[in-house]
Amino acid sequence: MREIVDRLLQGKFEYEEKSLDFSTPRIELSMSPGDITEGSFTIFGPENRLVDGTVSSTDIRMEVLTKAFSGSPYEVSYRFSAVGLSSGDVLQGDFRIVSNQGEYVLPFVVTVRHEQIVSSLGDIKNLFHFANLAKTDWEEAVNLFYSDEFLSVLKGNDDQYESLYRGLSASPGNEQNVEEFLISINKKQPMAFLFDQKELVIDFTGIFHDNSILITRNGWGYSKLFAKPECDFIMLDKYDISEDDFTGSTCHIKVRLRPDKIHEGNNFGKIVFYNAFSSTSIPVTVSVNVTGKHPTADYQEKKKLIVQLIKVYENFRCKKISSKAWLSETGKVIARMNAVDEKDLAFRLYTAQYYITAGRVNEGKWILDQLAREVEDAPGDELYSYYLYLSSLCSKEDSYVNDISDRLEGIYRRNKDNWRIAWLLQYVSEESAMSGSRKWMMLSEQFSYGCTSPILYLEAMNLLNDSPSILTRLEDQELCILEYGAKKQMISLNLIDQIVYLSARVRNYDKRLFRILKSCYEIKQGDDVLEAIVALLIKGGENGKYTFEWYRKGVERELRITRLYEYYMMSIYTDENGLLPCDINKMVLMYFSYQSDLEYDKNAILYRYIHERRDEYPELYDAYVPQIEKYLMAQLDKGRVGKDLGYLYKNLITKQMVDAANASKVLTALYTCEITVEDPKICGVLVVYDKCEKEMRYPVTNGRAYVPLYGSDYTVLLIDHDDNRYAKSIPYNNVKMMLPGKIAGYAIPYIQKGKENLDLFLCDLGKNAYTIDMDNVGRYRDLAESELVRKSCRNEIRNNLIRFYYENDFTRQLTEYLVDIDPTDMTAKERNELIELMVMGGLYEKALEWILVYGCYGIDAKIILRMCGRLLDRDMYPPEGDAIEVAHYSFVNGKYDEQLLIYLVRFFSGTLKEMRDIWKAAEAFGIDTYTLCEKMIVQMLYCGSYIGERTEIFRSYVQNGANTEVEMAFLAQNAYDSFVHGNITDVYIFDRTEVLAIQNAPLQDICKLAYLRYYAAEKSSEESVNPDVAEMFLKDLSTKGIYFPFYQEYADIIPDMVSFSDKTMLEYRTAPGTRCTVHYRLATEDDNEYHSLAMQEMYDGIYVTAFVLFFGEQLQYYITEEKPDDEDALTESGTIQKSDIVKSQTGMSRYNLINDIMIGETLQDYDTVDKLLSEYHKKNYMCNKLFGPLQSESFTE
Repeated sequence: MREIVDRLLQGKFEYEEKSLDFSTPRIELSMSPGDITEGSFTIFGPENRLVDGTVSSTDIRMEVLTKAFSGSPYEVSYRFSAVGLSSGDVLQGDFRIVSNQGEYVLPFVVTVRHEQIVSSLGDIKNLFHFANLAKTDWEEAVNLFYSDEFLSVLKGNDDQYESLYRGLSASPGNEQNVEEFLISINKKQPMAFLFDQKELVIDFTGIFHDNSILITRNGWGYSKLFAKPECDFIMLDKYDISEDDFTGSTCHIKVRLRPDKIHEGNNFGKIVFYNAFSSTSIPVTVSVNVTGKHPTADYQEKKKLIVQLIKVYENFRCKKISSKAWLSETGKVIARMNAVDEKDLAFRLYTAQYYITAGRVNEGKWILDQLAREVEDAPGDELYSYYLYLSSLCSKEDSYVNDISDRLEGIYRRNKDNWRIAWLLQYVSEESAMSGSRKWMMLSEQFSYGCTSPILYLEAMNLLNDSPSILTRLEDQELCILEYGAKKQMISLNLIDQIVYLSARVRNYDKRLFRILKSCYEIKQGDDVLEAIVALLIKGGENGKYTFEWYRKGVERELRITRLYEYYMMSIYTDENGLLPCDINKMVLMYFSYQSDLEYDKNAILYRYIHERRDEYPELYDAYVPQIEKYLMAQLDKGRVGKDLGYLYKNLITKQMVDAANASKVLTALYTCEITVEDPKICGVLVVYDKCEKEMRYPVTNGRAYVPLYGSDYTVLLIDHDDNRYAKSIPYNNVKMMLPGKIAGYAIPYIQKGKENLDLFLCDLGKNAYTIDMDNVGRYRDLAESELVRKSCRNEIRNNLIRFYYENDFTRQLTEYLVDIDPTDMTAKERNELIELMVMGGLYEKALEWILVYGCYGIDAKIILRMCGRLLDRDMYPPEGDAIEVAHYSFVNGKYDEQLLIYLVRFFSGTLKEMRDIWKAAEAFGIDTYTLCEKMIVQMLYCGSYIGERTEIFRSYVQNGANTEVEMAFLAQNAYDSFVHGNITDVYIFDRTEVLAIQNAPLQDICKLAYLRYYAAEKSSEESVNPDVAEMFLKDLSTKGIYFPFYQEYADIIPDMVSFSDKTMLEYRTAPGTRCTVHYRLATEDDNEYHSLAMQEMYDGIYVTAFVLFFGEQLQYYITEEKPDDEDALTESGTIQKSDIVKSQTGMSRYNLINDIMIGETLQDYDTVDKLLSEYHKKNYMCNKLFGPLQSESFTE
């Protein structure tokens, strides 16, 4: 760069305007966090001129790979690192281009973009876009959901769903979980499936036909559907229905029959279509008629009438209706039977019995006589036996009845398993009629054959009611009979006594016997029956809710039954509001006052009850206290909790009960919630915490799970055996067992590390999250290293730990932590906070190391100033490279001191404006700026760029002992700009030129010319030229043949300038080296021809030609320039008139005399003209005699 000084001292100035162009006016980069991007821009300079310079960046993240350039065009490469930056960060800076063609600043902006995923619909920026993609292309949306990039979508308001996403995305490829996600965030409804049939009815006649069900889906998204036939006689062509099975929105399911699994008549079943979000059942009825026989409507009606007839008879025998009502109702049924089919043999026999029973024996006998032959020909023995029975009712002769009895017994022997014949025989046989035991044996025999007819049950119950002693055991047959009797409420008191007696001999619990005894108690509310019921329940170990009523009654009746009080408490329960069905009996309370071996949940009910009523039973409560405390300690050790146990914890746990051994279990118990779900396929509960790395899984048993839930930043999911997960589609209840209250404070001091420490941390999140104090610093130190905590959370904890160490002057711990910490995965904010703490804690070198890697973005300039200052104090701050930019960052942001300014004055190199700002600040501090001033002056000369304070900078430089060469080069360049380009120049430049001239310094001609013209044309009224210096300059320039029109301004003070008084000079400016010609003619001449004269280039691009004109003369001219194609181009034209340039002169030369003569003639002042003519002739004579002709190459007349 200093070569420019030598060139200027040699008079080699650049006339042309300096300029560079760039391939782009602004560099804009969009990057992902952690990316490193390389790029370039191109510099274009003027043609046929040497272009060189340097490029640097104001931000150390923007590394300039091409720091110097030469030639044009030239590609400048750069590299930007976004390592350590976060989405949304925006960095702005400039490339500095310092060249021999000027200084330039090329701005750059780097935006660290939020990760956006490209899809077939464009960028997926949020969940709304994702839902649109799922609606358009489900498969692409599923793939995107399980990609690593999807988390970038969960930003802004959508970040609330991050834990939900983490839980649902744990099974890659599971489409149902994607559906669940969209439903849970309210972006869609579950797919609806519509079926063309509500019921499938198939008539099968032996010929197979395909039947189908049309499924129409309504909506978009997850289309998986499962089909399950809940019968064995049908098959489906597909059981798993997916997207591929749908054509558009419809799908056909073919239904086929399995002939080996169907039977004649109606076959009933159903097909269930289901998925996680819906279930639909379609009933299936297959009517099989291979024989071609179809049951008629009359057949169905007959069956119904027979059933009605039996029900009326049953009500009569159970004494629910009177005999009169029975006959009336029976008559109505018989009438409908005859209306349906008056020829039906069975119906006609029913009619005969009705007439006989109603006392219309003759009518009945008449019907029987009409049916005698028809009955004999009827198939089977049932109707004939019925006919014989009815005939016996019409005759009172013993012989006839005995004959019928014998005939029926013969028929019975052939049909032992026919209960109808057996039932008729017992009414005709004399032996059966007289013997209850005979009748019971016959009934037992029929029951053993599988008979379940209510008619025989009625007979058996009436027999038992009449003779309870017949009942000798309570086995299956007897229980069936008695259960029927209990249902019909037809058990007699005597039979109840027998049942109670026999129940005591039953060893095992039987539900039917319980129902029988319960019915007995409704009839006879005696202690014996109650005791039988309670004893039976205890035998079976029954303690369900339904049993508590009986145990309660047993206790109230003070029954003496072993373990009654235990079963009382074992069966007691609380409703959904936590209320007991009744007060616990005081006898029970007294029984358990010294020891209780109940299950923990029942003990919790007992102990809570006694605690709530401690004022009512003070002495009893005192007796309970020791075992309650022992009980609570045991439950704490086991980590158990429940509503009642939670109550006890809250009211009875003391600080002394909690220690290091059980503290973690106490914490778990305090935050345990009960989650209940009715769906049987759910096998587990998942909890995904915002701050935890992994999900937590808990088993579901009998629809219930006990899950510790800490804080509020979590998502609860249900899971089935296929790893399908549910957040919203399957409902569940979440009930908090207790409020932690003060008990949590008892456990905290004992928890310092491990998973329990994480639990405690999660508890704190909603309250004093990340608040570190002397009590919990150890816990947070453990959390900062725990793999269970998410990395971003660990970083935040580390930052807070470091700040805690700093604020509490824990220097050693702070130093150890900061030295070992890895900034790689931190955000810019987190990293800058640590840098601040490093500086505050004295780790200046470590802070600088981080800054040199990650830049100054977002760092408080005060922190950087402090770091730089401390390192400069120790002479440890680097004097080169990016460290200079770090120091300059502090200065640019208004934070600097004397020490930093001294450093920047010595080492900083940037644009003139940047260095000017440093110079001004340094001057204000009284700092020696000589080096910086010289650097700026040389850069001004090199670049051709100037700043407003250049004169002040030059003056400062001179006052501090300027380098002569640099000073004279600067003066020469300023003079050139002033004289050649017409730039405004400060008078100090000319004052300094004058000083150097007086000192006989070898000034260049351009300095002299600029000096002379300034005082000839530009000086202010207070300024005056030094005549000695001016004369010296004019003489020197004149001897070199250099003259300009402004020389005439010095005629009054410099006599030698009188020689220019008769000259009218024409000055023309153009590019240096141009051949210029002036074409002129006097307007007063008759000749219209223009004369040509080559103009002389007095200095770079400044051409001068002189003419001698007298007053009133007018010169017309035009100027042409010779172009490269040898053609002349007219560039200027005009007129010069003597009156325009008249100037009073001291002394009267011959030129002045002639000029005055012409003025006198114009004014017609002839006396003056005569005097002037006389004076002119005298001077002309004297000149001719005294001087010879004067020849000058510089002038042309």
